[in-house]
Amino acid sequence: MATDLPHKSIPMSGSKKDAGSISTDLPEEMITEILTRLAVKSLLRFKSVSKDWYSLITNPEFITAHLHNSTQKPSILLEGFRCEEEESSSTLSLLRHGDTSTTFHSLRIPQSLIYDYTFMRNSFLDQEIEPDLSFTVLGSSGGLLCSKVRDNLRIDYVLWNPATRKFIYAKQPRQKFKLLLDGFGHNSKMNDNMLVKIGRLFQSPNLDVVMDLPFEIEKGDFVLRALVYSWKTDSWRLVYDCRLQSDDFYSRDDQAVSVKGVFYWHLHRSKDIILAFDTDNSVFRWIDFPRWNQYSTPVEVSLISGGIKDSLACSVFPNNGSTSLTIDIWVLDDSGAGVCSEESWRKLLTIPFLGTLHQVFTWGDKVMINGKRDHQILIYDPISHEIICDSLNSDFSSYNMDGFVESLVSPGRWTEQF
Repeated sequence: MATDLPHKSIPMSGSKKDAGSISTDLPEEMITEILTRLAVKSLLRFKSVSKDWYSLITNPEFITAHLHNSTQKPSILLEGFRCEEEESSSTLSLLRHGDTSTTFHSLRIPQSLIYDYTFMRNSFLDQEIEPDLSFTVLGSSGGLLCSKVRDNLRIDYVLWNPATRKFIYAKQPRQKFKLLLDGFGHNSKMNDNMLVKIGRLFQSPNLDVVMDLPFEIEKGDFVLRALVYSWKTDSWRLVYDCRLQSDDFYSRDDQAVSVKGVFYWHLHRSKDIILAFDTDNSVFRWIDFPRWNQYSTPVEVSLISGGIKDSLACSVFPNNGSTSLTIDIWVLDDSGAGVCSEESWRKLLTIPFLGTLHQVFTWGDKVMINGKRDHQILIYDPISHEIICDSLNSDFSSYNMDGFVESLVSPGRWTEQF
């Protein structure tokens, strides 16, 4: 992760002065410190100020320092869904919560991102037929969003930076794959963004045919496997240690939770259980949830996006119809090896909450609770125990939320900026 560099000089160019430099009385260290605290939109303009500034702003050390400063003031990414009689639509926006006010800022999905995706396939189809296209966000890391783009032919994944509007698609694997679960996250040890897909691998001798099959094929033709994609190396690897039976589970949540390079999915088999995948060792394991018998009423349970203190966390919401409700936050003690037991969990927090629970996630050092039907978000500070409530746009039926920071981080081999 980024490091604080207030006392380190980042060289502007190979020489102290060049024909494109700007005369200033400020030392380079101060200029660098000021620029690392500016918005990405301003920095993109300032790249054309001089050769020195271009060299500075594109320097990897500067990008790291800027990301570090951005993480001190994160935003909340809102993916809103509106269901109408004839069609459904979605939108992306950022919520910035300040000391005195809350502001919303819409994110524009680059037109060429969608255009490049659909153009080639549409050129071989009836031009009057509109593709059934969906665009959802899997996760956020270092100012980059991983989104799943799906039409009536296949599923693709794109890594894009909303601030710079640069993007790159993951190349397709060689295997045919019926997708069941997927997830996106950052592995800090490898310094790599990882994409994991779990599904039924169709055993075909023609491995050059590449598709995510949106239709069912005979169950006997499939075995469950995992495909892991590295954005750094632009390569897939096939993992065989996926301890799942073909049809003995379904997913409780739409998105995986990623913590320190480990992916977690909330599944239901004969009971609710967590499937974990360690991208370092390519190992799957099962994790039990905390014991529910200590609760006298039915509970809703969900994994917490981002975890808490670098550990997997879950929320337990006793749904007893009372007017005075609370949400319990549990943290997993994952220091041991093998399959975890119920005793590995400890209750960390109890948060007052009145409403219908949709999602719990962490935002900096705060816990965020997203209401389902009341369009409220609750911001809880576990240190001061302060609770702040915000209202969302009631035009949308629901929101998915994630943390987000603006950055200059490159998604990789991107298209030219548009």
